[in-house]
Amino acid sequence: MRRHGGLRFWIWSWGLGIVALMAALYIVNGFCIGWQKAYDVTIGITSPGQVAFSYLAWPLSLAGWLVGPAVAGAVAGWVVNNSISSRRTATPLRVLGGEDDA
Repeated sequence: MRRHGGLRFWIWSWGLGIVALMAALYIVNGFCIGWQKAYDVTIGITSPGQVAFSYLAWPLSLAGWLVGPAVAGAVAGWVVNNSISSRRTATPLRVLGGEDDA
């Protein structure tokens, strides 16, 4: 089997597990505290200490604060990097004036 690189490798190796964990936390909290409160805890509108079953809401809140922005930032960084590297024709040294045009 061919080894994937970049975003595809990350999604298959880590991304699916992280999504499954987030989904499981959200579903368990949805059934226990209600779907609207689970959403509010995930994005930080409601404190996990203010809901019933707060011991279940704390991991969901932590995941919402850490995993969500980390995944979005990683994907955005990869997209920007690929966009920039595919358009780069000059070396940084040449752009800064360290190399002469040949």
